[in-house]
Amino acid sequence: MPIGVILARHLKRFEGPSGSTWFKLHRACQSIALLFGTIGFATGLYMGNHPGIHNTPHRCVGITLMTLAFVQVCVAFFLRPKKDRKYRIWWNIFHFLVGYTTIVLAIWNVFKGFDILEGNIMWKISYACVIGCLVIIGLSLEVATWIRWLWNKKSKELGV
Repeated sequence: MPIGVILARHLKRFEGPSGSTWFKLHRACQSIALLFGTIGFATGLYMGNHPGIHNTPHRCVGITLMTLAFVQVCVAFFLRPKKDRKYRIWWNIFHFLVGYTTIVLAIWNVFKGFDILEGNIMWKISYACVIGCLVIIGLSLEVATWIRWLWNKKSKELGV
């Protein structure tokens, strides 16, 4: 999911003749994330129906995540207004909030799942490194975007 967000946020500025490459990549990444999330959810349901491992917070967050994910998909496919509509800003805010909430909850739930399974600490460290790298990439691109925006604004003010 974070890769799809990074692509949507930062490739949009480099739209070429094909127009919506960033959107296709965003949708592909989010679809893959939804597929993996669904597989994880189904695995959790299967494991939860057997004696042994039960964790109510992890299960509740998993159900919440699947609900948020499917709401996000339905709203994106069926309720997305055209760019020129005045209420598009509200749709954008909703999409942003639901998307980032889903990502944060998913990351937390994966770490909770590692704790529940009491697996090898290397899985947890590896996952933390991947998430950390994505955060660094996202923040670096965000800083670069703001610097570029400020530079362009200053250039326009100076008439350069």
